[in-house]
Amino acid sequence: MELKKSQIGKPHGSLGRMAPLIVMALVIAALVYLFLNPAPFINLMKYAQASSQGKTMAQANAAASASASASASASAVSEVKTPDDYLSLMKVNANTLSDADKKILNIFSDELDKISKIKGTETVETNSEVASIFQPLAQAKTDDDFAKLRDASTKLKQTAETALAFFQQVPTELARRLADVGVADPMNTQVADAFVKQGAVTDDLKLVQNTSKFADATIAYVDFLKESKNSWTRKPDGTLSFKDKQTLTKAQQLAKDFSDTAVQAGFSFK
Repeated sequence: MELKKSQIGKPHGSLGRMAPLIVMALVIAALVYLFLNPAPFINLMKYAQASSQGKTMAQANAAASASASASASASAVSEVKTPDDYLSLMKVNANTLSDADKKILNIFSDELDKISKIKGTETVETNSEVASIFQPLAQAKTDDDFAKLRDASTKLKQTAETALAFFQQVPTELARRLADVGVADPMNTQVADAFVKQGAVTDDLKLVQNTSKFADATIAYVDFLKESKNSWTRKPDGTLSFKDKQTLTKAQQLAKDFSDTAVQAGFSFK
């Protein structure tokens, strides 16, 4: 029996009707296999690429490994930061920084705030204490006068020593805090030293050291004048007249130390 014209070229029976489904299932299975185990396909592609370049698979793998190592090394180098890189965080918008860099910036900001407060307090107290020294010293005669001068000098010494202790610990404290947020040694110490230099903390340290020396010189001069008050008199113009050369020589040296340290600490006699 001949087939009808409409049936020519069409699949016959249930198997014929399932053929498209079977092909689709095989394609899906192949795709799933490649997804779960892509190594054979990748190796085939590598082999084809190596062949086109006239290389063996071993040579191609070696070249790929070298390229990956070079890329990793370049990436590691690009991530290395210098002390200046860390300090530059203070010049950028904090909103653009990573969480790690924000922690470092917060440490810098906190240290700068503490430095500003210490300097402000030290300046106000020092100016007040120095004002209680210069003019009264030029007029002091009695034990009470010298007691007030010594008290002012002692307070000045304490103010200077408090500021001195703070400025001396800035690099150590900053290095410790940087280490706490992941800046490893010795970079944390290098950053702290650079911070101190850039922030003129060294100058602040030197200034309070000179203030402390001035306080010592003042105390020595005041104590000497009090102890030798029977060996000198004060003239109408305020200058001192000494009865013996030995006392005069000692007084002149102490007065010079007082004047020199005052200048070094930045104090004016006006």
